[in-house]
Amino acid sequence: MPTTKIVYHDAYLTDYPTASVEKPQRVEAIHRELSSSGYPFVEARPADELDVLLVHYPSLVQGEKRDQDRYEIALLAAGGSILAAQIAMDSVPAFGLVRPPGHHASPGTNWGFCFFNNMAVSIQRLILKRQIKRAVILDIDLHFGDGTENYFMGRKDVSVINVQSSDRVEFLAQCRDGLTRSAPYDIIGVSAGFDRYIKDWGSTLTTEDFKAIGEIVKEFSEKNCSGRRFALLEGGYYLPDLGTNARNFIEGME
Repeated sequence: MPTTKIVYHDAYLTDYPTASVEKPQRVEAIHRELSSSGYPFVEARPADELDVLLVHYPSLVQGEKRDQDRYEIALLAAGGSILAAQIAMDSVPAFGLVRPPGHHASPGTNWGFCFFNNMAVSIQRLILKRQIKRAVILDIDLHFGDGTENYFMGRKDVSVINVQSSDRVEFLAQCRDGLTRSAPYDIIGVSAGFDRYIKDWGSTLTTEDFKAIGEIVKEFSEKNCSGRRFALLEGGYYLPDLGTNARNFIEGME
C-alpha cells in the first residue's frame, strides 16, 4: 500500500482569478490518479496570517486581501504546505497537492500564478519553531524559483537548488550532485513542477525521469535527513499525463 500522505482540500479546485493555464483541472487530474492508486489523503487547513508574515512583507499580504476569495485559497495552500512539512518531520513522506503554487513569490512581490511562497513559509516555520536547524530545497520546475531564492539568499541554514538544464541526463545529474554537495540537513523539501515533461512547455523529462528524481530525493533523505522529505506542487500544465507524472514522482519518493 502507498505510504506517502497527500495533503489536499477540495477548495484547491476553486476557480479564482489567475492565468488560464493555472486551472483547477491540474489538481483534479493529480487527485484522480492518486485516489485510484490508494494514497491516503489528509485534509489541509488554512495558515494563519502570522505564518505568511514569517516570509512576506505586510504590504504584500495586505495587497492580496483585496481579493478575499483568492487570499483565502492562498492561505489554504500555505497551510497545506505547512502540514506536509510537519508530516515529514515524523519521517513519513508527504506531498502537498496544493494550489495556488508559490515559488515565484518573494518577500515583497509575487508573479507567475503565485501569491504566497508555500515552500518558504513551511521551511521557515520549522526553523523558527526550532524543529529543524538546516533544510535543503530542490526545485525541479521548468521556471527558476526566484521567490524561494530571494527569500533564502545568503542564508547558511537553507540551501536552494534550482535545477535548470534542458538535457534530461544532465538534469538528473544536477539533482543528484546538487544534493550531494548540500548534505547533511534535517529535511528536504521539493518544489515539484512537472512542466519540464516532454509533452509540456519544457520538453525535457520523461515520466520515468520523474520517478528517478523521487528516488534521488528518497535516497538523500534517508542518508542525510532521517528520512524527512516532502514535496509541494508547483507547475505542470499537460493535463493528460500530469497525474501519471505526479504519481511516478511520489512512487519514487516513497
